[in-house]
Amino acid sequence: MEDSKAYQSKYAGWAMCNVSVGQEVKKGEEIAFTSDKTFHLEVTHNGQYLNPMYFVENGDDGKGTLPGTEGGIVIPEYSGSAMGDGSFGALITEAEKYLGYPYVWGGSNPNTSFDCSGFICWVYTQSGVHNLPRTTAQGIYNQCTPVSTENAQPGDFIFFTGTYDSVNPVSHIGIYVGNGQMLHAGDPISYANINSNYWQKHLYGFGRLL
Repeated sequence: MEDSKAYQSKYAGWAMCNVSVGQEVKKGEEIAFTSDKTFHLEVTHNGQYLNPMYFVENGDDGKGTLPGTEGGIVIPEYSGSAMGDGSFGALITEAEKYLGYPYVWGGSNPNTSFDCSGFICWVYTQSGVHNLPRTTAQGIYNQCTPVSTENAQPGDFIFFTGTYDSVNPVSHIGIYVGNGQMLHAGDPISYANINSNYWQKHLYGFGRLL
């Protein structure tokens, strides 16, 4: 589908389509039903792949032009359960051991200190919440189920884009702890307000490991 601003949306997994070629649709109209509990969405604009989840939340008003990757994302009907209090407590207990540690590019353990993804992989694994082998922020994003901003819960990941000159859309990651705060490997490792102008400017979305 293509809108008047040349944003193109490609869907897969439909069982029945309620629109035909050339038909105009309006926001909020049901255009199809899925054949499964998930559907696939890919969004492009002038040949550039966009972040589908962010586009769904913000539309084509300019905020929806965050970069994405070819292939889009799979959006499930059910995005999984939020982390329980016990798991979240274990996660934060492990993560807070490293408050004040410096940011070190490529760091992935307490001996070297951490970069953003190294910190996440270490604390999720060492806390026993989830075995998360070392990877990049983009690599973690690729393993997640997208979660809308309004449904984000403590223990979910929060992702950012454009925080440095990265070849991937996702360049930074933190642990969302609720109440507009995250715990992340900044410099140093610390809590941060995700509603600040800087983090809102670079916000990419939320994700959850199932």
